[in-house]
Parts: sequence; structure tokens; C-alpha cells
Amino acid sequence: MYETHFGLEQRPFGETVSPAAYVASPSRDAVLRRLRYALDHGQGPAVLFGPPGSGKTLLARRLTSEFNGPALHMTFPALSAAELVAHLAMELGGLAAHPASLHTALRHVQGHLTALATRGQRPLLVVDDAHLIGAASTFEALRLLLNFATNGPPDLSLLLVGDAELLLELPPGLADRLTAHCLLGPYTEAESATHVLGRLAMAGASSPLFCSEALIALHKGADGLPRRLNRLADLALLIAYAKDLAIVDESTVAIATREYGRDIAA
Repeated sequence: MYETHFGLEQRPFGETVSPAAYVASPSRDAVLRRLRYALDHGQGPAVLFGPPGSGKTLLARRLTSEFNGPALHMTFPALSAAELVAHLAMELGGLAAHPASLHTALRHVQGHLTALATRGQRPLLVVDDAHLIGAASTFEALRLLLNFATNGPPDLSLLLVGDAELLLELPPGLADRLTAHCLLGPYTEAESATHVLGRLAMAGASSPLFCSEALIALHKGADGLPRRLNRLADLALLIAYAKDLAIVDESTVAIATREYGRDIAA
């Protein structure tokens, strides 16, 4: 709606998990390097955790886009152990239908992982919203999958992504094997500004569109969380368009923050 008014090619702050939408920042890049080192070297499972809206899924997608090997994303993790292994067996390929048994699914997974390992490939399994896993047996199935090893290290790399309670829910057998557990917290004020300006540049903006005071107000209103930052910035641009403003000022962000707060309360 406001794209033409501000000279944009697309909406800059729409919801997306596309790796292309990733804006580099010191805190996010540090987490990426830590996870990449652990997973690339096949040292064991890793955990990425943080509050809702901190950008965990986008960062995981960025990681898998740079991973040296096939990557699988599991976005509905509240499965039984049998369902999880069956889903993985079908995602790895070669099965036209749901495996008849857990044993069949495990044999297929092991065979496929072994074939990949002989070609020097190690798939990465990303389990998003892993804090929603309710059964201890499902965590145990993930641990057992890491026992498949053809040439030393596990044939499968595993990244669990979720809210902070995920660390409390991990059974000891899986927690003891973690090689990285990375917290993704809120942006700093400077990182929030970098994020906003970076997303605007991706959308084709030829000028910042937010004054410096507005960028500070966005950071405070969003508590430094990327999802809130995106929604506030999007709403602020819409309000500025309705007021026929050429640039978003601090007062416009204040209006957007109040509107956003009412939407959450509703």
C-alpha cells in the first residue's frame, strides 16, 4: 500500500524466513559462527534458543543455506518417536508412503544416511519449535539417530531450535552430547537500527525513511526483538503514508507503538 509513496520495490518488513532477508549484526553473526563450527565438524547436536520473536527460525534458515550438505527442516515437532522417524525417512527420499513400522523407518533412515556418508555428505536436521516436543521418547529417538555413524562422527547433524524452556526439557542423554547451546537475545540499539535500514535497503529504499530519533523509538518499542521491530516499522510506515509524510518521525513511531500494543492486548 505504501510502497509507491516511499519509492520501495516491495514491503520491507513482511514476515519471512527467507535467508535473503537476513541482516548481518554482531550478535547474530557470532551465533552463526558458533553453530556453523559445531555442526560442520560433526561434533554433536546443537541448540539455538531465545525468546519468541528473536529471529531464531530466520537465523536457522540462514545457517542451512550455508551448510555444506543437504538440510531438512521439521516445523511440526510435536510427534511421537515413530512419527518423527517416519517423517524423516520420507523427507530423506525413496519412500512413496508412510513406513509401515518404526523398524522399517529406522532401517530406511540408516541406509540413506550411510549412502550419503560414503559420498562425504552429512545431512543437517533442524527441528524448529523443539520446546513443543512433549514425549521423552521423541527426544530419545533423536538421540538414537545420532548413533548412526559410518566413518566416525554421526552421519546426521542435529540443530534444535526453540524457546528457553527447551534446555530444561532436554533429557540428560541428549543434553550431555550438546556441542553448542546459543542464546539469541534482543538486538542492541545499534543492531535494531542496522536491521531496519538493512531491510529498507533490500526493498529498494534510496534514503533511510526513519529519522534517528524514530529508530531509537522503534528499538525501545520493540524491546529489541526483530519480529516486533518489523511489525512496528511496517505500521509506522503505513501511518506516515496516511499522513502524507516523506519520513517517519518519532511521534509516528509513538502512534504505531500504541496501536501495536492494543493489537496485542486484543
